[in-house]
Amino acid sequence: MFAYTYGLWLPLLLLFAGACARPKEAQDEQSFPHLRLEESKQGTSTPANVTMAEITTTVSSPVEAVAKTTSNSGAVTETTQMPAFATTADSKPSSTSTTSVAPPSLAAPEQPEYLKNCFHAEEQVCGHGFDGRPEALEGQPASPKTMQSDSQSQNGGTQGNHCQCREHSARPNSWYCCNISQITMISTCSNISKWTNLHVRNMTVKDMDLSNPIFRSLQSLAVTDGNITRLVNAFPRLSALKCLNISNNNISEIHSRAVKDVPHLEFFGMSHNNLSLVPHRNQNKNITLDISGNMRMLCTPLNEIIYNESINFLNPEHSYCQYNATRTWFQSTDKVSVEQLENRKRCLTNCPVIPNYGNCKCTLENIMIIQDNQSKPQCHVDCSNLGLVELPQRLPDNTFMLNITNNKITRLGDYFQTNPTYHNINRLVADNNQISSIYEFEGTKFIETFQRIYMRNNSLSKIPEYFLNNALMDSGLGRRIYLAGNKLQCDCNSAKTLQNWLKERSSDIPDYMDIRCRNIPLSVIELQETKLCQSPPDWTDYIYYLIAAEIILLLALIAKVSYDYWVFKTAGYLPWPASKMPKLPCDWLCES
Repeated sequence: MFAYTYGLWLPLLLLFAGACARPKEAQDEQSFPHLRLEESKQGTSTPANVTMAEITTTVSSPVEAVAKTTSNSGAVTETTQMPAFATTADSKPSSTSTTSVAPPSLAAPEQPEYLKNCFHAEEQVCGHGFDGRPEALEGQPASPKTMQSDSQSQNGGTQGNHCQCREHSARPNSWYCCNISQITMISTCSNISKWTNLHVRNMTVKDMDLSNPIFRSLQSLAVTDGNITRLVNAFPRLSALKCLNISNNNISEIHSRAVKDVPHLEFFGMSHNNLSLVPHRNQNKNITLDISGNMRMLCTPLNEIIYNESINFLNPEHSYCQYNATRTWFQSTDKVSVEQLENRKRCLTNCPVIPNYGNCKCTLENIMIIQDNQSKPQCHVDCSNLGLVELPQRLPDNTFMLNITNNKITRLGDYFQTNPTYHNINRLVADNNQISSIYEFEGTKFIETFQRIYMRNNSLSKIPEYFLNNALMDSGLGRRIYLAGNKLQCDCNSAKTLQNWLKERSSDIPDYMDIRCRNIPLSVIELQETKLCQSPPDWTDYIYYLIAAEIILLLALIAKVSYDYWVFKTAGYLPWPASKMPKLPCDWLCES
């Protein structure tokens, strides 16, 4: 009987004790109904269809009462921990109060220097059910700030009037706000003047006023992943702001002097918006700027900024601006990367200065749009009429044309082979020099990609047709080589081979008829093989005559001997020469 009574009353007493221990929780659920929705999604509520066996198991577990801990400042923090308990099928489901714990912060990788003063709150801190209440670590007493902000959250009235910000657990004086639809959700927070860093996520307003006092004491401000149309007004004069990030907000306009009076600004991130202009910045400071993802950015004002200010662009190869290109019959808008605009600046600032000779002149003819929406500027370097005796040691990046006309250069050296600043040249103008050979072009990138070579009025002695023949193969580039005024060392091979090669390449070497010989007063095209290929007189030239004479004498001798033999047979006497010859000893033997 006692066991039956104990088993009947004990669940009822447990239910009564749990109901009495949860007045604080019931009040929180009325003020923040979305918190209960978050807890139900996290699985903290107990389903209604639970068996008696499960009830018995729950009852056997210990019950933790309400623990009250007094902090050093005298504030009392209540941390209520109730185990999940079950009911019968007829009972209503009940949920338990769970204190959310901030995720442990992982060791961040080494940040670049320009991000040292930037504060970034993790995306997960603004999860579902964020209501601005400060989060206290489980098992730890809450700070007075926690109690004060919690009181504001409960007594603030409507959603738009209570603080929607929390202090970050890992960085002091660093706050983050989520789901802001009115600026009062930030301004109602306490001790704003002591905030150093602020990150606002998902802010939905039409205009954001930068002159608001809540931004006055900040060193890092990030407003990201929201929906903002304009940034109006400017930060206060001599603002302490060092890092500003307004990325991914659909912003289309920023006040021109928004950050003009921010002397310590080091990083300005405005990526993934709809901006077409960059606001004025403090020109006495090197600023890292991120404009990637702004597909309406205009090149002309951006180019002026690059030329006149010291700015380090983040991801310049993936940041584009709109370039208005004027064609023969129409105008088009092309994408040009910021990297190429910076190359345009380097073309002018890195123009060669040659001691004791003078300065070269560098110009930008135009922008050439190539595949994959990448652009490449054509930097033209003019080092003509300086009296140079060798090529410049270094050229600007992306030098497409080099003009060294009217100098005293005698050799090309290994610049086209080993100097990387020469690898992008496709036009070489080297007229009126003393260059004696172009064999240095063999095997270089230049000879594979060039479009024009002007080598007129130099001191070339030979033309290496064997590797020029491969370079002038039909590649669709319309390559041309100009060699007029050079005086070659002509020989029989020039008349046999070079002359025919020049005729075959007449379209690739348009001035081939003006290539002359230095040892013969003729052009290469005027050479005659019959005259040029004759060798000087020598005794071997008469060998054929001697052989012919010997053959004739031999035939005459054979004929004479044959005649004498016939006379001897027919007349019986020897010919007169034979009869007058003295007798030999063998003749006496024959007579006896």
